[in-house]
Amino acid sequence: MAKILLRNLLSLNQKRFLHSHPTLSSISKPPSSSSALPLSKRLIIPRDAAPESLSLFKNLESYGFNTTQIATLVEKCPEIVHSRFNSKFKPRLEYLIEKGIKGKLLPEFILSNPSILSRSLGAQIKPTLEFLSQFLKADEIPVAIRRSSSWLLTLNLNSIVRPNVELMISEGVAASRISRLLVLQPRVILQSHARMVYAIKTIKEIGLEPAEPRFIHALRVICSVSNANWKKKVEAFMSLGWSKEEISITLRKDPLCLACSERKLRFLMDFYVNTMKLDAQTIKSYPKLLLHSADKRIVPRYKVLKVLESMKLIKEDKKIVWIMTWSEHKFLEQYITKNKDKIPGLLDLYQQAKKRKTSGDKSETIDPVSASLTL
Repeated sequence: MAKILLRNLLSLNQKRFLHSHPTLSSISKPPSSSSALPLSKRLIIPRDAAPESLSLFKNLESYGFNTTQIATLVEKCPEIVHSRFNSKFKPRLEYLIEKGIKGKLLPEFILSNPSILSRSLGAQIKPTLEFLSQFLKADEIPVAIRRSSSWLLTLNLNSIVRPNVELMISEGVAASRISRLLVLQPRVILQSHARMVYAIKTIKEIGLEPAEPRFIHALRVICSVSNANWKKKVEAFMSLGWSKEEISITLRKDPLCLACSERKLRFLMDFYVNTMKLDAQTIKSYPKLLLHSADKRIVPRYKVLKVLESMKLIKEDKKIVWIMTWSEHKFLEQYITKNKDKIPGLLDLYQQAKKRKTSGDKSETIDPVSASLTL
């Protein structure tokens, strides 16, 4: 495998390939202290090796690519060894650096989607970044592009990105909220235009207007699951006592609650109702309870409260729901720090409880292939 990779690196014929020093396998591992020399000095170059290949390695190193990253790049995109660096790659790299994608971020950025190197600088990369600059600050652009796995720069601006953004603006979504969406979950903008039209129409039918701050979060939820998975999610909520109208109300109140995975949903509902003895209607009234991590927040805090109750240090708190929504600092101050002398091991108990995995905390992630919503 290493020989095949190295053969690709210098684009030699099938019987000629390079050997790195001291072993063939070192090319696919992070450089050690003994192999910290430039790549060009650690390779034994056959006399008939293409000079442009060696030049490519040297130039990539000068832009911060290490040995492993160069090997990975060529493995993903072997045709680059035939390309002229100065005329094809250098202008793209320099422009990306100008836009804030520099240092260690540059190689990571390119490796996330090497097709950037084959996109037209004048017709694709520059127009897209100029368009994004209307909504994003200079330091936000690298964040948005990285979170989209660089697809923002490689998908067609005029057939996907621009029409989706213009549709949102025409529907009443504020530019500031489009900026927020681009930073939080840029892949939503990369949905097909037909899907974006459908998603906006569906959210409006549920009763959430584009001018409302929660609208973009509802858009994130709807674009995160396929139609089939959404139906399963609705069925899961209904099996736990939600009506379709209550699901719609929940989406209007706190859209991100519906990004809760079925496993997490069932665990939390069971824990809230059967362990904490909360009324199901309370959870429906405060759907934000479904946003909190069961493993990192709900279960550990409940254990601390029960210990304090058993020691008669606090009374059974009927407002336990609100305690679950407190900031970490406030909870520690009110219940851990205040009682640390009376129960020396309380903090340890809390920290250990936070390390235990009980629910498989998980929310849905973006599915860029297929998503729709049917209520």
